[in-house]
Amino acid sequence: MKKSWRMSTMVMLLAMLLMSCQKNTMDEAIADRWTIYTTADGMPTNCIYSVAIDSSANVWIGTDKGAAKFDGATWSLYNSFYTNSQVTAIAIDANGDKWFGTYGGGVTKVSNTTWTYYRHDPNNPNSVASNYIRSITIDAKGNKWIGTDDNGVSFFDGSNWTNYSTKNGLADNRVYCIAVNKQGNKWFGTNGGASKYDGTTWTTYSYTGDKTKGIAGNGVMSIAFDNQGNTWFATLGGLSKFDGSSWTTYANETDGLKAGSPLLSIKTDRLGKIWVGYNGWGISSVSGTQWNSYSLVNQTPIDAVNAIAVDKNNNKWFGTNNGLLVLKN
Repeated sequence: MKKSWRMSTMVMLLAMLLMSCQKNTMDEAIADRWTIYTTADGMPTNCIYSVAIDSSANVWIGTDKGAAKFDGATWSLYNSFYTNSQVTAIAIDANGDKWFGTYGGGVTKVSNTTWTYYRHDPNNPNSVASNYIRSITIDAKGNKWIGTDDNGVSFFDGSNWTNYSTKNGLADNRVYCIAVNKQGNKWFGTNGGASKYDGTTWTTYSYTGDKTKGIAGNGVMSIAFDNQGNTWFATLGGLSKFDGSSWTTYANETDGLKAGSPLLSIKTDRLGKIWVGYNGWGISSVSGTQWNSYSLVNQTPIDAVNAIAVDKNNNKWFGTNNGLLVLKN
């Protein structure tokens, strides 16, 4: 009996060792696909708030010290912002013009070498709602939707500004993110939940205190859409999926997530895989029921992931508090 117990124990230990070796081999293979860019490579700072990729495959980042462009070899700095060089949002329109949201300096458009500034004027309702910008999204018609930190959403058609707030049906006036789906519906992630605007009606989804019956949290930091038409919400309370009628929430380690970790960013890649960035816990991806998580890149812990972008080759770019990470396809 004693010999049999020892034999069973040895078999279990051997199996665990083999599993450990297989995992390490996989981690090493994955590590070969990662690249880290920092100030040592020419970036203005390691703290990145936003990431966007233009039609020429240039990567643009917004940082606490202005914006920068990476052409694959060289970094170029852009820092002629109005009063504040903290760039919290970037969007690129069909003409290739870059739209930068700053925290205190309003909105800046850069068209080739021409810089245009849009500032809040408290005496002019035909101006952006606030100088403190959190997000910028461009819809299919080229209209700009701008989320502010303290005064709701601004809509800009190129000539006129229209502002929306809680008075119109927005969940909260702090707007972290904006996303537009194929139907043209605008989704706003706010400090009070998510709001959908179809051009006429506002619908809000707020946290009820029960994660099994709705969105996982009111701090909705990022929104993405999958190939099946579902809407995904990265919140400070976890990850939620909405199919238009029913909610599914992923909020614990059995779902592939770090238990209790706030989410800051989310993106769907070109193959339909969902990627989420944590507030200092790393990165996870999910495709169907298959989860993968990453907490280290080249033996370096992954800091807060504020933004995610995907290029035409399906490479993933992660803007963190400690540099720009790239996962090659």
